[in-house]
Amino acid sequence: MAQSPRLIDQVPQPQSPSKMEVLLLGMPRTGTISIRVAFEVLGYKPFHGRMMDELPELYPLWLEALDAKWRGNGELFGREEYDKLFNGFNVSCNIPGTLVAEDLIKAYPNAKVVVSTRDVDRWLRSMRESVDSAVEWKSFDWIAPWDSHVIGPWWKYHKYQHGLRPLIAPKGERQAYLEHYARIRELVPADNLLEFNPADGWEPLCKFLGKPIPSTPFPHVNNTNQFLAGRRRRWWRALGMAVVKISTPVVVVLAAAWWSRLRLWWRV
Repeated sequence: MAQSPRLIDQVPQPQSPSKMEVLLLGMPRTGTISIRVAFEVLGYKPFHGRMMDELPELYPLWLEALDAKWRGNGELFGREEYDKLFNGFNVSCNIPGTLVAEDLIKAYPNAKVVVSTRDVDRWLRSMRESVDSAVEWKSFDWIAPWDSHVIGPWWKYHKYQHGLRPLIAPKGERQAYLEHYARIRELVPADNLLEFNPADGWEPLCKFLGKPIPSTPFPHVNNTNQFLAGRRRRWWRALGMAVVKISTPVVVVLAAAWWSRLRLWWRV
């Protein structure tokens, strides 16, 4: 039985693909947003999953990439496909790139690799308080589809990504965390790899990348409270769209009824 055509194959190949310079492949909740902002300060153009809100057409394409990687549905993405997904960017920052880390290392062997690190116990606690807590907002199931442009595709992608966790961490998330970093060390030559904690500041990152140290302090953003605040903003946006779309037909009907009665009054 013939497989369905891949969505990624319908995307034109970039005439001048961006050169992938850095892969940030640390686990989520290890300061990756702060490092993304740092990359921007250093003049890079980093791609992070949050940017798909601005490019929602990428949500189904990344779903396709993850489905091939973790469930074996379709052909694995390689350099040609990732050039399309990263078109316009020269850094991959964490999720979703971290979920296909080995494939990105193979596709971009000349890119420098940074892995953000954190004490594993603090990481587990942060995941429970942020990502695990946020995915339990089941009301997204009915309000997200009302925003079919951004929140709907995001929630579908988010739920799918969360559903991969048993496959990513079959021995538990602590073990998956340790094995992820061990595997990166196996795949990347030591001189092309930086294990980095944002608390270390600019110096080790800039030295590794060959960049001058900025005069501004190293950014520290997206703590747990900020993460959950962002989730709440998404929820309210989706709810607002639901209210508008539900109430609009009602308003139209009421306006039509009012106009009909007004016309009758004028005739009288």
